[in-house]
Amino acid sequence: LKVCGLYPFRNWPVSALSFGQKKRVTIASILVLEPEILILDEPTAGQDFKHYTEMMTFLDQLNQQGVTIFMITHDMHLMLEYTTRTIVISDGEKIADDRPAKVLTDQLLVQKASLKETSLYELALKADWPNPNELVDRFIEVDRKERMTWL
Repeated sequence: LKVCGLYPFRNWPVSALSFGQKKRVTIASILVLEPEILILDEPTAGQDFKHYTEMMTFLDQLNQQGVTIFMITHDMHLMLEYTTRTIVISDGEKIADDRPAKVLTDQLLVQKASLKETSLYELALKADWPNPNELVDRFIEVDRKERMTWL
């Protein structure tokens, strides 16, 4: 409960919690089992930025301790910020398995999987940046470092 930011609400009925708090209760209930693999569907849905960042930092720490984490998400920024590998499934088939920035800067793949190109990629194209992937990768790297100073 402490890890998921729920300790102050330990005596509250679940029905009194917000959507985001209920999401964290679900994750906390699995964490007590000390799983080797976590499969999370939209783990940050309903979270404000503070809890979003705390949850993802905690999941990153779990991953560094050896827990494999699969995230199913439509949040492309979350994918860019927190993952090193992205698998794209479309119509029941795996159509890509690569770095997140590479996936979201592949125009044909984005179109085929009905994904959304990042605004960073669009900016790179409009500015005639020589390597749009590099701009996206560098921005995410700086963003990660900056976010760590907030915690």
